Amino acid sequence: MLTPHSMLVILFKQTFHDKTKMIYRILIPLLIFLSCSVSSIEFQDPWRILTNAHSAAKELNYQGTYHFTDNKQSQSVEITHALHGLDEYTRMILMDGSPGEMLSDGKNVIVYHSSDQNVHIKQKESHNLFPSVIPDNIENLKSVYTLHFDKIDRVADRAAQIVALIPKDNYRHAYRFWIDLKTSLLLKMIISDESNEVVEQAAFTKLNLTETQKDLSWYAPKIDFTKDYLNNENTIDLPVQKFWQFSSIPKGFKEISVKASRNSGFDMLSHHLVFSDGLSYLSVFIQPVQSGHKPKVGNISMGRTNVCARYYNGYQIMSVGAVPQKTCELFTEAISF
Repeated sequence: MLTPHSMLVILFKQTFHDKTKMIYRILIPLLIFLSCSVSSIEFQDPWRILTNAHSAAKELNYQGTYHFTDNKQSQSVEITHALHGLDEYTRMILMDGSPGEMLSDGKNVIVYHSSDQNVHIKQKESHNLFPSVIPDNIENLKSVYTLHFDKIDRVADRAAQIVALIPKDNYRHAYRFWIDLKTSLLLKMIISDESNEVVEQAAFTKLNLTETQKDLSWYAPKIDFTKDYLNNENTIDLPVQKFWQFSSIPKGFKEISVKASRNSGFDMLSHHLVFSDGLSYLSVFIQPVQSGHKPKVGNISMGRTNVCARYYNGYQIMSVGAVPQKTCELFTEAISF
């Protein structure tokens, strides 16, 4: 015979079992719905994470330090980035090795590099520097890379989604991006070759999001009055008349700039062309060879950078870029006039 206590225990277990079943009936469909919703969003537009990362690098105010490794050399860089009104300002300072810094207003880049006695000042074109390496238009990337989501990781004490871009051919390197889950800012990047060897990497070790900058007092180089400041004059841009053509170039690479400069000593022009697929960059130089000068021929690798040289119809043709050697060779051999 069941005692009142036994009946109470049985009733409690039955009630608990019924409630548990009810909770499962409610939660499981909800979890399935949420999972499908997230998967659906990623399936519909998985590339949006890169678009968000591009915007974050341009629009957020942040200050931090990142570690950069290239050509087997490592450096730490302190970076400050801010919007002032509608304008974008960046200051980068080398924290070890020879003193140097870079200031960019989004369009122009001024580099200050110190030697023992002098400070060399050079103006350069704006390029996509970490963490602003992802282009504004990612449509071209879709044609030459496949995108994969990897695990959630942690960088600079922040949760990050790993995204891999795998090339569809052998003419460019693979990229892995660690993108901050909260802000979409790029926190870490690794570039690897077809042997999965790391050719370049950068990662924040410290990062702070800052308030809107009320002034630009921080946007100025540190002046060393004991040294002479030497300003390297910019090359005067001359009208370009193309006399060359490329029989073929790898898919996805597009000409993004071409400049002409006059050579000292004789009245002929040299040309500098830049090609990119949005992440990889390659320069092609077309320079006339003076009589009595021996042109360079052959290939050489300097860390992640490959250089391919060829002599053709009185001109030195040279391709230089952080791309596989076969890409460099193809650009060098494809040109004719």
